[in-house]
Amino acid sequence: MKITEIQATALSFPLHNAPRRGTGQPVKKDMVIVKVRTEDGIVGWGEAHHALAPTVVADLVNQNLAPVVRGADAFAFEDLWQLLYMKQGQTHGPGWAFYKALSGIDMAIWDARGKALGQPVYRLLGGSRKRIRAYAGGVCLGYQAPEALLQEAQRFVDQGYTALKLRLGDSVERDLERVRHVRKALGERIDIMVDINTRYSQLDMQRALTGLEECAVFWIEEPFTPDNLADYAHFNARTRLPLAAGENHFTRYEARQLLEGGCVDILQPDPCKCGGITEAKKIADLAMAYRRAFAPHTGMSSIDGAACVHLLCAAQNALVYESDCAAFNPFRDDLVGGAPCVVDGYIEPNEAPGLGIEIDESLFAKLPGVAGPCYA
Repeated sequence: MKITEIQATALSFPLHNAPRRGTGQPVKKDMVIVKVRTEDGIVGWGEAHHALAPTVVADLVNQNLAPVVRGADAFAFEDLWQLLYMKQGQTHGPGWAFYKALSGIDMAIWDARGKALGQPVYRLLGGSRKRIRAYAGGVCLGYQAPEALLQEAQRFVDQGYTALKLRLGDSVERDLERVRHVRKALGERIDIMVDINTRYSQLDMQRALTGLEECAVFWIEEPFTPDNLADYAHFNARTRLPLAAGENHFTRYEARQLLEGGCVDILQPDPCKCGGITEAKKIADLAMAYRRAFAPHTGMSSIDGAACVHLLCAAQNALVYESDCAAFNPFRDDLVGGAPCVVDGYIEPNEAPGLGIEIDESLFAKLPGVAGPCYA
């Protein structure tokens, strides 16, 4: 089954009064959608992370990678992934943006393969349909007054979520005040993850750790920048709380360094960033070899969300699904149809072939890509 067409499109929509978090004040939401068509007329869809430069990532797909992909056998995915890696990922390429562009292509080809065979992606990965626990994440539960944060958290609990993720990285004092307030009000029955968005220094972590341990948080996510493996290893050996990372560590090669160094207990690759479904499954299997858990990070739309559900159904070390609980997200609610959704705190894939989704291409003109970063 030959690939005859590949096209990436950057999409954006503005955000107003979105909750601030460690990465900054969100002013818009971006994604790059990738469309693959085969000689049989089958269309597959994928998502490439925007890399704070959505139009650039779309150009990478269209100008750099599409000429290599056209004419390739959609079923020879291992050879195709390696060919792209050798040509532009290994050296002299556009850095980590390459893997995000590659991710969208890889995901779209998996969707097309599933449709060609009449099977959902999780079956092609060797998995089975499962009901996966979900936690409230995405662009929500950001920096705000403790009582307002609790009100938002309580709404998710009322919807059936038994786990949610708070955004840290403001200041240690304000971070701990928020976590303690939510923990005291919700009690021990709700698991609380915390995501520091790489904003802590070694001294910040030293000061915050005792308070986070007292609150018995479920995990501490990305306390440090992705290149700071030494501090990851240092604190992971000194706390009973699991450290989690991987969203900003790309490919199996960086995942191997996290595992070999004892840096984390939970791996969080994002299939729209790490190299696609092909690479995310390899990372999950690698984590399994180290007896570590797999909890993929979810991207901007329900395309990447669907990919995460299929991966979790195929991973023996699957832990939990991240649900995008942003109050407003057309990429989730309008652009993508048929995607699985969380019901009473759990999610499971449907039985439709491929990723099981449909795309409303008429929205492309209404959500034109806006160049530049999405954080102020």
